[in-house]
Amino acid sequence: MIGNLRPASDSEIERLLANPAEITRFLYGAGTDGCEHVVLNKAWHAIHYVLTGSRLGGDEPLNFLVDEGTPVGEVDVGYGPARVLTSAQVRRIAEALAPISPEEIGRRVDVARLDREAIYPGHWQRNGMRAGDVVSKYRDLRDLMARLAEQGQGVVLYIN
Repeated sequence: MIGNLRPASDSEIERLLANPAEITRFLYGAGTDGCEHVVLNKAWHAIHYVLTGSRLGGDEPLNFLVDEGTPVGEVDVGYGPARVLTSAQVRRIAEALAPISPEEIGRRVDVARLDREAIYPGHWQRNGMRAGDVVSKYRDLRDLMARLAEQGQGVVLYIN
């Protein structure tokens, strides 16, 4: 399960919510090769966990990778429906992420604890996964959210 974020304007979000069948074309269709997006790979769940201290819950807005956003219908885009966050939600998330540096995320990552808490993809120690993998993806995520907040953009979250 690979976590992904793709920018979307509020008007694109409105269109997708009104016409959920368009989501697969929006994410995977012709002309999307050059579209900006961030791929969190398998670090998405670890990022959620170190931001919230929770496997699947946590406080808003830092729980956005697992809990926030509006599902785009019931169209399965890989592992369930995509979720959209408006520009206002992105601004709020970017503000919450701003004081949390990548270095702080690195200090919070404990791969033994990720294994004990069954944080996806599991077997962190056995597979040689490192805190640096989580930190790098968090940096990409934080930078994207700050840029989208500045530009007044929303985002589509999806797992494939």
